Amino acid sequence: MTTFRDNGARPAADAADTHRPAVIVITDLVVVAKHLRLLEAAGRRGVTPLFVFGPETPGDELARHRRDPRHPLSRPADEDLRHVADTSLDTLLRAVAPWLRDRPVRAVLNVGEVFVEAAGALAQSLGLPGPGAHAARVCRNKLLQRLAAPALAPRWTLLDPARTPAADGWETYPAVLKPASRMSSSGVRAVAGPDAVPPLLPDYGPDELLLLEERITGREFSVETLVRDGAVLWAGITAKDTNESATSFFTETGHTSPAPHLTPAQERLLLDANAEFLHAVRFGTGMSHAEFRLTAEDRVVLMEAAARPPGDAITRLWRLATGMDLDAALLDLALGTEPSTAPPRRRARQVYLDHPRGLLADVTAEDVPVHWVGEQGRWPDLPPLVQDAPARAHAVLVSRSRGDLLGDLSDSRGRSVSVVLDGPLDSDLGTTTRDATARVTIHAAQPSPAETPEEALR
Repeated sequence: MTTFRDNGARPAADAADTHRPAVIVITDLVVVAKHLRLLEAAGRRGVTPLFVFGPETPGDELARHRRDPRHPLSRPADEDLRHVADTSLDTLLRAVAPWLRDRPVRAVLNVGEVFVEAAGALAQSLGLPGPGAHAARVCRNKLLQRLAAPALAPRWTLLDPARTPAADGWETYPAVLKPASRMSSSGVRAVAGPDAVPPLLPDYGPDELLLLEERITGREFSVETLVRDGAVLWAGITAKDTNESATSFFTETGHTSPAPHLTPAQERLLLDANAEFLHAVRFGTGMSHAEFRLTAEDRVVLMEAAARPPGDAITRLWRLATGMDLDAALLDLALGTEPSTAPPRRRARQVYLDHPRGLLADVTAEDVPVHWVGEQGRWPDLPPLVQDAPARAHAVLVSRSRGDLLGDLSDSRGRSVSVVLDGPLDSDLGTTTRDATARVTIHAAQPSPAETPEEALR
């Protein structure tokens, strides 16, 4: 564990700051970049944010943003940041122990996936609001999710790498092979038959739990919820797009909040299934994000669940759709108070663009601002519009950096550029989406074969 230091660029925390109530925010740079309104929300509530950054945060990038007086992460004192080398509970405890001894910590707020378990255990041990150690553990493991809520689960088997699926008695194809504990759709592959499984196994670690599941056909949705002491205070349904129809992958390529083309009965089925899962895992307090398939027969099947805010721009979409400040809501829940909520008044969408193969050189767009969120370490604010404002594109988001190699969209980390837009609930976002994406150009340079083998592009 390291305490962050940056050439003494900021003064140490003064005595008044060390006596203010504090919230421990556990995260990584790529995640907190879209939750920087937390600093403003903390200031309005009279609490000091103390940051723990994990191993996915490059130290040089964090230092660069800390040196930039325009970046919100330049504000916290050096004593209020920790940068740790792994996500284990022991490492987290070593990082926060001095704060717990010397500071009045009133909340623990995790806003990323990799610290879900450790943060859940920490909050529960301190008697502070959180999802609970059990819910956090289950939400990090798809096999535990199948066991906790069997009525919502697809047919599945735990794959023994030493045996063929046929030898294990599995005869349900097409199927999906997925690791139990990865995120961002990493390692999730469609398989047409038993012969397709063995060639994929070398791509997984020797100790990984591998699930082989029936492939569920139907529309995919996520349900985002704000939960306090087990009671759902607010829930919203997001429609998903993936690249599964043209590839063997399941990378998400679009989100629409709230989901269109659902009957009230179908909405109730999804919300009831989500509530059933939260009850099954004894979810306490926080924001949850669960993904479901809805079949043509209106069967609801759980794909996976997370005890954290959703990824991509979904929190931004819900802010555009409802006007809610979800960062403030997250902080209120962590502090044990009830957040302000609101129903949707508009519909918002994020769509990822196909990109050329090669090295990312530039992204240009007509009439839509381009934000290099990966390089800048921060997302644009995107304030909500009035209810009847015309549909419009708000921003082009570039999540990769110049010089990054662009290849297949085998998982979420392979994506590069997206557009965020919104409109009235009854507007045709399809037309707005086509117009906005047509105005975006992704420029890629071709690497030499000697520098970049073809395998790197796949």
